[in-house]
Amino acid sequence: QETYKYTRGMVEMFTEEIWQESIKNQMITEGWPTAPKVSCCPLQIPIGVKRDSEVLLMSLLYKQNLLNAFLFHLDRKRWRSPLCVCGNEEQDAMHLLTNCDIVGYHVSERVIELLKLCNDSLCELEATRNPFSILNCSRDPQFIGLCLQVVENENLGLRKRIKSSQETSVI
Repeated sequence: QETYKYTRGMVEMFTEEIWQESIKNQMITEGWPTAPKVSCCPLQIPIGVKRDSEVLLMSLLYKQNLLNAFLFHLDRKRWRSPLCVCGNEEQDAMHLLTNCDIVGYHVSERVIELLKLCNDSLCELEATRNPFSILNCSRDPQFIGLCLQVVENENLGLRKRIKSSQETSVI
């Protein structure tokens, strides 16, 4: 009887191939122009990062998060404005990472370069309009480091949590 030996890398590569095809088919069926890149690799969040920063970092990867744009569109009565504290645009992850005056030009430019690189894009517009661009860069340690710089910027006043309506009515 013949036996086969598979390395962990081989199994991960096979898993990613099947997973990528499945996600791609699902996205096409749902009408998305593209699909996120899948990976079995864990995010490379540096050791010693505070839990609040880690939560904010993870929230940048998803549309449903603690940023003003999402909360305002979720409940306009409860949240005053979708705008960032810089006043230029709605506060969403792409704005914070690529176009917020408070974050600064040097961080934004580097993020844009990584977005283009991680998404195989030559064009800034294409890289910043892809709904999965940030997620596709999430395995890059430099990108994670830049995201941490953004979420740890005290001048942005990012929410670490929100109070439920029950907590606010008890006061």
